[in-house]
Amino acid sequence: MDADELKVLLEQRWDLGPVAVAPGEMSPRDRFFSIMDFKKPDRIIDTEFGYWNDTLKRWHAEGLPAYVKNNADADVFFGFDVWQKIIPVRNFIYPGFPEETVEETDRYRIYYDGTRVKAQVFKDGTDTIPHYLDFPVKDRESYLPIKERLALNLEKRFVWNETEWKTAAEKAKKRNYILGASGGSTFGWIRNLMGFEGLCYMLYDHMDVVLEFLDDLKKLEVGIAERIIKDFTVDIKVYWEDIAFKTGPIVPPDIFHKEAGAVYDAINKVYMKSGCRFGYVDCDGDMRKLVPTWLENGVNIMFPLEVAAGVHPVDLRTMYPGIRMMGGFDKVKLLEGKDSIRKELLRLKPLVEEGGFIPHVDHRVQADVSYENYRYYLEMKRDMFGLPGKVRG
Repeated sequence: MDADELKVLLEQRWDLGPVAVAPGEMSPRDRFFSIMDFKKPDRIIDTEFGYWNDTLKRWHAEGLPAYVKNNADADVFFGFDVWQKIIPVRNFIYPGFPEETVEETDRYRIYYDGTRVKAQVFKDGTDTIPHYLDFPVKDRESYLPIKERLALNLEKRFVWNETEWKTAAEKAKKRNYILGASGGSTFGWIRNLMGFEGLCYMLYDHMDVVLEFLDDLKKLEVGIAERIIKDFTVDIKVYWEDIAFKTGPIVPPDIFHKEAGAVYDAINKVYMKSGCRFGYVDCDGDMRKLVPTWLENGVNIMFPLEVAAGVHPVDLRTMYPGIRMMGGFDKVKLLEGKDSIRKELLRLKPLVEEGGFIPHVDHRVQADVSYENYRYYLEMKRDMFGLPGKVRG
């Protein structure tokens, strides 16, 4: 594969037309349904979570072609399945606030981002999460500028114009992949605009503002969902939270169950009208105490199962029999070498055979993992689970 071929294949991934299927194989859509319905697919889906930019930079010196510059490029280069496509929607703050630089030196930049979060980023090219310095929402008055940008305004929320929308809807009717729609977030987005400590205080001092924020998010996501199902039948709802750390969730489970659960329930009821049966949530950390809320409200696939936080898929399946999962390969094993990689895959094999599970690394692959080890992981996974892809490079 060269850079030109990669570009062509990348463009095909964003088009809502059908994807290529090898002779004798199930379509990605049928395969996904078979896996998640605990039936017998021809094989599992070959997919991965992704990579930090610093990881790809390191791998360029170890054999990865320089034209593989980001996660989308890497998905094509490594030959992963095109199993899911997402309807593009602006479903949070829109329009975003203009960025504003507060201070800049040779080493760092301090600025307000598009959500009015104040952050510091270093300029040495290191790919890290910004160092957050201040958050915009501290009370109801400071929430009001955010609230204005959560208004539904459907004509501005969708990326496609009317003609593109109709064309995409017609193409999606003939799909052989999973069509997804983002349901957004609840406390994840709220935490982003209040900060961890700020949210904790707000739950005590200004619960009314937290509830108003949640209600505004519910109205926004329900409105978007109602518009989508007029022209699309959605296969899966996609959520993001990241509201847990190594020892548990940052939001009390009872509050999450009552307040966030109502948001999930409202969105789920809309998509159920079009026959949508599945939903997955991306939540790092130990989110196990939040799982009942998701399961009760149409979010029935847990992802990415961060093992270092105690969420190993083998244990989660024991804790919640029949739970559906994606991820769960301990990224630390990629550092430990080939024997550890093989043992971890073998530990996951019974779950793959049982069904309801698609294995992949439990987060982005970190930059201290060698290209050789990662290639071995892909080769071993594909060999063990009968996947047709071949590792290049």
